[in-house]
Amino acid sequence: MSDFLPVLAYQKIGKAPQKSHLKKEWTSAGQLAKTLTYLIKRGYTFITPLDLQKELPKKPILLAFFGGYQSFYTDVFPLLQAHQIGSTLFVAVETLGTYNRWQDPHQEPWQNIITPKQLTQMFKSGRVQIGTLGLDGHNVLEEEPTWAQQNVKESIYRLKKLHKIDTCAMGFWPNTPWDENHAQHLTRGLNLPVITSQKGLNPRTEKHFLRVLNPGLLTRFWLWKNK
Repeated sequence: MSDFLPVLAYQKIGKAPQKSHLKKEWTSAGQLAKTLTYLIKRGYTFITPLDLQKELPKKPILLAFFGGYQSFYTDVFPLLQAHQIGSTLFVAVETLGTYNRWQDPHQEPWQNIITPKQLTQMFKSGRVQIGTLGLDGHNVLEEEPTWAQQNVKESIYRLKKLHKIDTCAMGFWPNTPWDENHAQHLTRGLNLPVITSQKGLNPRTEKHFLRVLNPGLLTRFWLWKNK
């Protein structure tokens, strides 16, 4: 296990709406609970990006949740508290208390986003570290690089100024087109770990870009193989 750092990336927790065209973004609360139990029984230690500057435990794993959906507060946060484990939640600061306006409502109904009060409560619990998706949740890799970097810097500033939260990482949406040069330019000088949309395994050494594994059978296989 000396060279393996899995990063599991989740988006929406619960049951997908009927006729949804985005069902791959959903994971049931029951399946998430089973996955956490599976990892705990096998001796994994749940880390956050803040732990990447330290010597990591023998079997580290990082949970990343993208979007800041209400289902994180209602379904995920209680599990984190019950098991006394940590995770990272990536939010778009302008959407707090509103809805996921980055999504096409014709693909499925908009989902509610956690409120600032809920964000503060979870952060103060010590179970949830906060990462940024930029200001409004739209894919910053589709923006002009200099403007995209300003977008991210502004989101980091607002989390600190308005919510008293230090941003622990930057995130790119899972399963979105990847532009390595754009990403390198955008993140230059931010001094934050980056959870990327690229799939892959992470060596357990300090790296700027951490690539995700989508939860599922293939991930269970990798976890078993690297046990």
